[in-house]
Amino acid sequence: MVGVLALYLLLQIVVSLIGGTVIVSISFAVGGAGTEVGDALFDNGIQVVMAVSQLIAAAIFGLWWRRVRLGSFAGRRGAGASAGAPVMKTIASLLLVGFAAQFFVSGILGFVELFFPETMAEYAELMEDSAVGVFAIIQVISTVILAPLNEEIVCRGVMLEYAMRAVSPGWDPRHRARRRTVSVRAFWVANVLQALAFGVLHMNIIQGSYAFALGILQGWVFWRTGKLGYAMLLHFALNASSYLVAPLAPMVNVLPTPIVFAVFGGLLAGGIAMFERAWHVSDALPEVEVAEDDEEDGAPADDDAILGDVLPTDDAAARASAVSTGPGKGGSPL
Repeated sequence: MVGVLALYLLLQIVVSLIGGTVIVSISFAVGGAGTEVGDALFDNGIQVVMAVSQLIAAAIFGLWWRRVRLGSFAGRRGAGASAGAPVMKTIASLLLVGFAAQFFVSGILGFVELFFPETMAEYAELMEDSAVGVFAIIQVISTVILAPLNEEIVCRGVMLEYAMRAVSPGWDPRHRARRRTVSVRAFWVANVLQALAFGVLHMNIIQGSYAFALGILQGWVFWRTGKLGYAMLLHFALNASSYLVAPLAPMVNVLPTPIVFAVFGGLLAGGIAMFERAWHVSDALPEVEVAEDDEEDGAPADDDAILGDVLPTDDAAARASAVSTGPGKGGSPL
């Protein structure tokens, strides 16, 4: 799992260095260093570089996940999970959780600012929404669409699978995850590990802290359903809601702080409870029997039947990726 994180970060660094060099050269040629035009070109050009890095990462990790998911632990979780699953109730609960979590986290950050004003000032500057025109559209797409797609593939897909292998000493590459039993404790250890990696890749202490906490929740959603699409939906709801924080702030701020926390905390807890009732299954993964002919070739006769629909099949979704980008003003996206 550490290797996956290192590769992801290295890819982002390489693309950023190359893209940044191109953007700086263009800024110098068009506007000159330190000029308003040059600075604007640089700031907006960075959005393009980030989007390009997201797409490149998606192409690599999307293909990686499609290969890894064959016989994966999550694949077994997803086998037959769609039968009778309350889809609309699941979607509603995840949208509610994402919306409530965004405002709940924003409230916590308000308290953090009281004790660590300098750290929060640096975070606010990093998250400042300065893009304009078409670049603002690119920024929104990166935050709301590409980030959920890519980060769920990388963290809840590839990283969680390798973390599960790490906590399963008897894992055999011939049989992959088809036979192994996984305890509740083993899952939660692996889930915390991938969430920790998720926080690290955000590269700043404030965003990394709440990304770690929310990454645990997203990993649990993926594990319960066996489908990345649901984890992506939750991530989408979280990031999209960051653009609602500033517009709704005047209405929210008229309420006493304890009331605000109680309201959004209650909505968050209610959404999680609704999801849990919809997917009320054990987090343990029991051992299964494998036919002798399957043991010889090390692959199931019908991987698709075992895996179910884990990744979205749309080609654009498979290519999309993301690193976190700036939020709507006042929001806290992942």
